[in-house]
Amino acid sequence: MTQRAVFLDRDGTLHVERDFCRRPEELAVFAGVRDALWSLRDAGYRLVVLTNQSGIARGYLDEAMLARIHAELQARLDGAIDAFFHCPHLPEPDPAAGPNPYVQACACRKPADGLLRQAMDLLDLSPNGSWVIGDSARDLLATRAQPVRRLLVRSGKPVEASLRELTRLHCEPEAVLDDLPAAARFILAAGRPPRDDAARSINAPRA
Repeated sequence: MTQRAVFLDRDGTLHVERDFCRRPEELAVFAGVRDALWSLRDAGYRLVVLTNQSGIARGYLDEAMLARIHAELQARLDGAIDAFFHCPHLPEPDPAAGPNPYVQACACRKPADGLLRQAMDLLDLSPNGSWVIGDSARDLLATRAQPVRRLLVRSGKPVEASLRELTRLHCEPEAVLDDLPAAARFILAAGRPPRDDAARSINAPRA
């Protein structure tokens, strides 16, 4: 049975956006995010992070360090996230990075929908009744070919330019909200998905 999900941007949505998070100790999770994510899980949603991480292509970190960052983030969220999907690519060469196999055009860097399609296929997720939460236009544009409902948050990048781009491309969010906890409350107020045994089985006990 396909399940509904909330697709989450990472930087600027779950934690403070930096000039490339390069080590686990640089993570600063926003207040209220852990409880907000668990409220969504308790309502039956799968939680999936879709994130561009061109710092790998730029040589700021490698795949092993990114895995450590995600493990630390998962620990701080009490295991709320079902899966992380990332794009390590950079579409244009960075003179500081030098020759690098990660410098390539790809179908996974948002606003392309490759990460979203990977997540839906691998986790058997339905776009119907699912949501995306992000702080930039590209986070929402990655879902424009799907009936995913969209929320933009103000906790990361300034939203004005994103709103102009989203309006131009007819991909407007349902709401612009202060942060992820506000977005979670919006989703829950819009109606909870039906619970089933498969959805209940993914809920791990909280510490």
